[in-house]
Amino acid sequence: MEKKATVKDVAREAGVSVATVSYIMNDRTDQKIRPETRKKVLQIANLLNYRPSHAAKSLATGRNNMIGLAYSLGGNNPSRNHEILQFAHLLIERMNRLKYDVVFIPVPESDTDSAEDPQSINHNIDAIIAMDLSHEQFHSLSNDYMVPVIAVDMLVNDNLFYQIYSDYATVVKEVRDVIPTDCYLLLDPFSNLEYMEQITAGFPSDHILLLPDLSPERLKELGESECIVIGSYLTTLIQPYCNPRKLHVISSEKEGKWLPDGLSVTYMDVSKKANMTMNVLLNSLNRNFDIEHDLPVK
Repeated sequence: MEKKATVKDVAREAGVSVATVSYIMNDRTDQKIRPETRKKVLQIANLLNYRPSHAAKSLATGRNNMIGLAYSLGGNNPSRNHEILQFAHLLIERMNRLKYDVVFIPVPESDTDSAEDPQSINHNIDAIIAMDLSHEQFHSLSNDYMVPVIAVDMLVNDNLFYQIYSDYATVVKEVRDVIPTDCYLLLDPFSNLEYMEQITAGFPSDHILLLPDLSPERLKELGESECIVIGSYLTTLIQPYCNPRKLHVISSEKEGKWLPDGLSVTYMDVSKKANMTMNVLLNSLNRNFDIEHDLPVK
C-alpha cells in the first residue's frame, strides 16, 4: 500500500518548517508568508497528494470545525417543530458546505440538570446554535460549554450572547393593523416564554389561544371572528372549523404547500434567518464581536 504523504514530507521538500506548511494548508491569514513560499508549498502538497488531517487542521487553526445544535421538540407544537427542523436543515446544509461538522447537543430539562460530569461535555465543539429554549435551559447550556453560544428564536437579553429571531411581533402588529375588527391570535406554545410574551404583547389573555387549548368546541365558538394564525401546520388543523376568509396566516412555508388557496399569508423568511445566523457564527469564530447582538429577522 502506498504510504500517505505527511506534513513533514511537504515541509522537507519545500525547505520550510512544519508550522509554515500547516499555516498555508489551513489558509491562515494571521501569519505573514511570502507569496512565492505559499505557491511552492501548495505545488509540492499537490504533487505529493497531501491532505491535512482533521487533527492537523485543529492544531493549526485552534478549531475542530465542529458546531453544536441544541433544540427540543414537543408534542403540543407541531408548527414550531416544523420550523425548527426546517431551520436546522438549512443550517446543516450551509455548515457542511463550509466543511463544518454538526453534532446534536442534548438539551437540559432545567438549570439543575447542568452536566455534573465534565467527561460528558463535548470539548471539541467550537460554538453552539441553540433554538427556542427556556431561559433556564439556555443558561444551563451556556454554563456547561465555554464557547460562543448563539440564541435563535429566544430573548436572552444578555450582551454576552447574540439573539437572532423571527420578528413575529412586528409582523403580527402589521397584520393586526389592517384588520378592521377585534381579532384572536392562535399559535403553538414557545419554549422561550420571553419571546412568546413579545409576540403576544397587546392581545388580551382571552384572545391568545394556544394549540393545546384549541378544541373543536372552542374553535367553533370563534365563529366569524378574525384570527391571526402563526404556522402552516396549525392552520391546517383549525381551517375546517373557521371561515378561511377570516384567517390571516403567518408562515415559514414560502410555497404554502399545506395551505388551501385564497388564504391571506405573510411569509417569514427562514432562509434569511439561517444566513444571518451563519454570518454571526463565523464572526464569533473569528473573534469579531463588533456586531449587533439583537437581530430580528422578517
